[in-house]
Amino acid sequence: MTQTPDQTMSRLAYLGLLPFVITLLCIWLDKTLFGLEARQVFIAYSAVILSFLAGILWGNAIDHIKSTLSRNALLLSILFAVIAWGVLLRSPEHYVWSLLALLFGFIAIWFAEKKIREVEKEGQPASYQPMRNRLTGIVALLHLFALAS
Repeated sequence: MTQTPDQTMSRLAYLGLLPFVITLLCIWLDKTLFGLEARQVFIAYSAVILSFLAGILWGNAIDHIKSTLSRNALLLSILFAVIAWGVLLRSPEHYVWSLLALLFGFIAIWFAEKKIREVEKEGQPASYQPMRNRLTGIVALLHLFALAS
């Protein structure tokens, strides 16, 4: 059976949670992954996903280039990619600050993307915003669990 693009998007998005969950379990069990401390792997994956979402924000800004929010979205997309990069460089010494910066980045990108979609009355695909709401909430919760460990 052929999947629709919406189904593919949703499945890939939820599968993207697996590395967060696996690394969090490894943190709790004091295990390593790929010869690295699980905390470091969690931070690295989080930074990559934050950079990916920053790219999506860039794409949304380009798609709505006439919007007054477009310029701000372009700047924010670069800012969050740079934050993710900085976190990667400093995470071994600053685990808590790294997690907090990434958590803030996920929430801020979610908010910015949601705002652009609202202003531009972008409702398609209809399943996208509810999915993003759930995923951002889950990712935020996983970051809070990582902070507690």
